[in-house]
Amino acid sequence: MKRYWFLLALVFGCAQGATAGEVEDLLVRIREGQAELRNWELEIPAVQAERDFTIRGKTEKGTFVTFHHDNSTLVAWENRRLCLNPTEAFGVEKTATSGQYALLFQFGNKQPGNKMEESFREAVGKRHLLHRPLTAAVQSSTVLDVLNRPGFKAGSLTRDGTDLVTLHYSRALPDQSDVVIDRGMLTFSTGNQYLLTRFEYELPVKPGEKSRPLRGVMTRKFTSRNGRPVVTEASQVLSSTPADSGDNTTKVRYTYPAQGASPDEFRLEHYLPPPPVLDVYEDRPPFNWRLWGGIGVSCIALSVLLTWWVRRKRSQT
Repeated sequence: MKRYWFLLALVFGCAQGATAGEVEDLLVRIREGQAELRNWELEIPAVQAERDFTIRGKTEKGTFVTFHHDNSTLVAWENRRLCLNPTEAFGVEKTATSGQYALLFQFGNKQPGNKMEESFREAVGKRHLLHRPLTAAVQSSTVLDVLNRPGFKAGSLTRDGTDLVTLHYSRALPDQSDVVIDRGMLTFSTGNQYLLTRFEYELPVKPGEKSRPLRGVMTRKFTSRNGRPVVTEASQVLSSTPADSGDNTTKVRYTYPAQGASPDEFRLEHYLPPPPVLDVYEDRPPFNWRLWGGIGVSCIALSVLLTWWVRRKRSQT
């Protein structure tokens, strides 16, 4: 019996006894790990994501391919190409009629703030989970997005064996009472640069007694590739009480083709070549040989007549 109480106290101590220093140290390690994972992700030439999205009993399938080159990201989705490179973010779409690409959006790096990446992420939207398998948390949020949300408060830590650590957090929603709180748990693999393996949260959609909690659970499986972790599968379940049309299930399988995209495909000029240089004389009327020939003959005849008249005057004098 004493042994039982000792183990119970030990488990409870691991779950609730984390000091503020331990939590802060974990947050630092998570941020460093996410940065390293992002760098590794940018070194992967290509990632193909096959998604099954199920809502109201109907399953939709889709395939996304993400390419990386020289700190640039290119997402190929159906007839669209969405790209983020160090100098610009752009999106193009191939039209069904002409087969040519048309511009969807374009932002340069001289835009105020971080407009380039923001516009890119807005264009990708909830498909963020597909093109960033290593750092994505859920939908359009990354791990760092969760940590940087206003009002984020790190809570207790729990440890699952020697490799997994779970961070419990809470966040009072802005402009609402303290009762309406976003709660969640983030589980990381400590031996793999704090790669996210599970994300569970509960978010009240409406304040007060009519609050409808939305629950989300995302899990990820990964393996080692060239000594580095890569995600092989991600599943996500969104549910609410009472259930509504927003409840859905997403399952994504990742593969890593060896062939990447050509460097030209990361530049807008590849899809929208510059217009041809117009001849500045193109609209000039053609040379009228008859008119100018007649004027020339008339000038010669006039000069001959004038010469004859001058000589005649001289002879008369």
